[in-house]
Amino acid sequence: MRIFGRSTPFDNAMKIFSKNINPEHENRLRLRKLVENAKKSDVPTGWKKETFAVGGLSEVGFSKNHPELLLIVSSQGRGIIDCSKFELTERDNNTDFDWFNSYELWSMGIGKLTNEKIPVSGLCGGGLPLLSEYGDGIQYMATEWPIIDLIFEPEFKSIYKEEDSKHCFRIFHDYELRAFGFSSNGEYFITATSSEINVYRKEKNGEEHHV
Repeated sequence: MRIFGRSTPFDNAMKIFSKNINPEHENRLRLRKLVENAKKSDVPTGWKKETFAVGGLSEVGFSKNHPELLLIVSSQGRGIIDCSKFELTERDNNTDFDWFNSYELWSMGIGKLTNEKIPVSGLCGGGLPLLSEYGDGIQYMATEWPIIDLIFEPEFKSIYKEEDSKHCFRIFHDYELRAFGFSSNGEYFITATSSEINVYRKEKNGEEHHV
């Protein structure tokens, strides 16, 4: 029963309940704030980037025998990018796709990688390493879905820690993402959509920052 001019125990209970009625919303706002704290730069400090246009890109994969070599699978066949030089070094227009296994997620290489079965990530699934031996990481976030954010976390920093978030970089902010991750040696990483691929190379001492 309501007593005019007074709060009943029921009223007080409802106030407490209403404050906590949507903890998911509060958590989402907290995460958005952390993402906003990150530096808005698609090239983290200490890295260089080159963008390659690839129509119909479906999968990518780094060679384990030659970590600087990146295999690209597209509707037009296969290609290899030498990430150490930012150069497309091999191209094969064979579209029979008998060299690709969409269930086991591997592709046979071409050129220097002809005899290597390369694990791939992309349209059919799979995933590249998200943490390097240097402590660099890439975090997938979608606090503004359907927009996707990729956060680069340098040297064991975490976007989820407020004191670390300002040292992180928002390197991707878009609607469509096909693949992302590091090479096995941590010297390179990529972000890819269906139409282009961004290749990142760790800078050597004395190199200049370049976009």
